[in-house]
Formats: sequence, structure tokens, C-alpha cells
Amino acid sequence: DAKEAKQALDEANLVAGAVCLRYPSTFARGAMNHPDPKLRREAIEITKQAAEVAKILGCSEVVVWSAYDGYDYPFQVDYKDKWNQIVEAFQECCDAYPDIKWSLEFKPTDENTRFFTVPSTGAAMLLLKDIDRDNMGLTLDMGHMLMAGENPGQSIAMVGDKLFGIQLNDGFTRLAAEDGMMFGSVHPSLALEAMYQLRQIDYKGHLYFD
Repeated sequence: DAKEAKQALDEANLVAGAVCLRYPSTFARGAMNHPDPKLRREAIEITKQAAEVAKILGCSEVVVWSAYDGYDYPFQVDYKDKWNQIVEAFQECCDAYPDIKWSLEFKPTDENTRFFTVPSTGAAMLLLKDIDRDNMGLTLDMGHMLMAGENPGQSIAMVGDKLFGIQLNDGFTRLAAEDGMMFGSVHPSLALEAMYQLRQIDYKGHLYFD
């Protein structure tokens, strides 16, 4: 219960930074781009409910990561349709809650979904362009960027003021493997440059340890 969580935070003298949304396995074929319009609508409503929870907790950001918005096989989906569904879903969320910062966390691949609709920082930036809302941005995950074959420092520089959050971790970058290791333990130079680039863009958002 969000009110109980808020009370527990207050008693511990803590504050909530953001609501990080996860969808149940009901949406294994997709969340905000599920092929069934009824389930797609349900996923969008769950996403909007996260904004209500954020308000109760006293924070103003919702981080969206879907384990399921993608596909596994060639010819399985219409790529443009799936893309447009996500664009329209986020536009609806942004318009319904203009005081909430909506943040997409991309991932290139996962045991639940081999190919994600938004698999890279570049694709995520294109998504933001299509959504075209001031309150839409990105949360970058170091492990996800490494999995995508990216240099995290460059990705941070590309995103700039659209970077709403960053998750600090590390990994060995094997395909589909998200090791979730301590930040800087495998790629210390990339970790150092990531922190440097955060300073370069005057980053003021959350630092998560995932």
C-alpha cells in the first residue's frame, strides 16, 4: 500500500526518489505494445497508476522498464506498429500527468524478450523525439549500455538534459548476460568516464545502484 510505504519512509526519515515500474507476467507478449488491445489498455492504465503512487510517496518521477515489450522471432511483429504503440502510450501518460517525469529504461535483450522494441540509447533518443514531450526522458543502466555494445560515457553525453536517472553497475558484457556487479569492478575506466560525463552535462538526477 502506497500510504503505508509513505508512512514507513517518513518514520525512517527517508524520501522516495522515483517509482520504478515492473509489469506482471500477464504481459509476457508485451505491455504497452501488447497485441491484444484490452491488455495493452490495461498496461497503460497500470503505468498511469504508477504516477498516482508517485504522488502519494511525494516523488515526481516514474521509471518504466518492461521485460516484455519486444519480440523473439523474425516476422513475429510489425515493427512500425509496435513502435507507434509505445510512442502513443507514453504520449498519453505524459499528457495525463504533466507534473510527472516519465523515464524509459531501455535494454537490448533479456531472457524474457530476445529483441526489445527500444534496444539502444540511439533508439531511445529517437523514441523521445517521436513522443515529443518535455516530461519524457531516459534512465540509463550501465549494464544495459554495455550489453548493447555502447560506451556509457558517450551515451550519457548523447542524452544530455534528457537523462532523468542512471543506474550504476557493471558486467562482463556477455550476450544477454546482465551480471549486476559492483560499479567499476570490471570496467573502471568506463566507470570513471561515465562519472566525468555526468559532471559535463551537469547531471542533477538520481544515482541508482542496481
